[in-house]
Amino acid sequence: MVTMKRRTFLSVLGMTPMMDMSGLTKGSGQQVSRTNSVKVIDSHVHVVDSGKALPQMMEELHEGYRLCGFDAICFAVNTCEGFHAIHRNLLAFVYKSLYPEHGYVFAGLDYHLPGSNRPEWDFLLQAERLIDIGADGFKMYEGKPNARKISGNIPLTSQRYEGFYDLLERRNIPLALHLADPPDFWEKDKAKSGQVANNWFFGDAAHSSRQEIYDECIAIIANHPRLRIIFPQFGYLKSNQVEELLRRFPNLYIDIAPGGTFDHLGEESAVFGRIAEEFSDRLLFACSGVASDLAGANAGKARRLLDGLHRLALPEGAETAILNGNFLSLCPQKPVNKAALKHYAGIVEKSLEGFPAKVADQATVQRTMEVISFIKKLT
Repeated sequence: MVTMKRRTFLSVLGMTPMMDMSGLTKGSGQQVSRTNSVKVIDSHVHVVDSGKALPQMMEELHEGYRLCGFDAICFAVNTCEGFHAIHRNLLAFVYKSLYPEHGYVFAGLDYHLPGSNRPEWDFLLQAERLIDIGADGFKMYEGKPNARKISGNIPLTSQRYEGFYDLLERRNIPLALHLADPPDFWEKDKAKSGQVANNWFFGDAAHSSRQEIYDECIAIIANHPRLRIIFPQFGYLKSNQVEELLRRFPNLYIDIAPGGTFDHLGEESAVFGRIAEEFSDRLLFACSGVASDLAGANAGKARRLLDGLHRLALPEGAETAILNGNFLSLCPQKPVNKAALKHYAGIVEKSLEGFPAKVADQATVQRTMEVISFIKKLT
């Protein structure tokens, strides 16, 4: 437990608890200032392609997160949710190549590229390839029921993943494991219109139950005690459940992005405050924002998280650990191997040659080729 003198989270950003960041927008010229050298790393950012020319898109990404007050971001890449996501690993590595001191990549496994069921696309071989490029970790969005369904409904405890888990355990590579979703997503009478529109209602026979996915995730943690696993978005759990799991599994980490609500910083703040002091070495700062909304909703979410943490008045050592130290201990900075990235881009390009894409997929193929062309020119 950390017992150093107390200082507020907001003070490291040069902010006051009432400062409103929600007005920040791309190109606004405003910047959240910091009064010292403490870094803030957003450890969970979703890759969303704006469709703009890559230099412009990457520059806007970098500027947007600078405006949010972040020194670095980590892309948690969701490649498993459909063909439209086949180029997201490439996009994340492009950002890290251009901004090596400010970008990290938790890569995703491929399921939807043509031929991805061939032996050379085995999950273990995929992981080795992505680690060679410079992946800092991996994101398994396969724990989300609709992504799991569209990727073949493979149980997370399937033998097909064992070589992948063993590799990460041996190489000391962290895994962000999506733990189902909020319980309401299985209850039809509580499903909101936005959930239905996004195919996020899972209370039918076509989707795995929340308990099934939860049990699989716990089994992975128990069966791989040296594999450092992160539950994103507070695991969509209550604070007392998180406290119990952290006590039970020393290889478990939690990112504190809200899982739909800010309960852990509101009505559950007393329990969360206890967690933050006792397990300050296993919490990661994150907003779980999207790359298409840089300094808008992301900045507002960051302000709300930091404001809630400020009210906890945590010890100084705990603040720094959560803001950046724990992430940096999991992910020592390493560069992108551009030769390996170009080789991977060539594999993707070859897999798409002559692919009879549906009309709906043709834009994805064209965009992927644009990204590959950009990668070929990296020096």
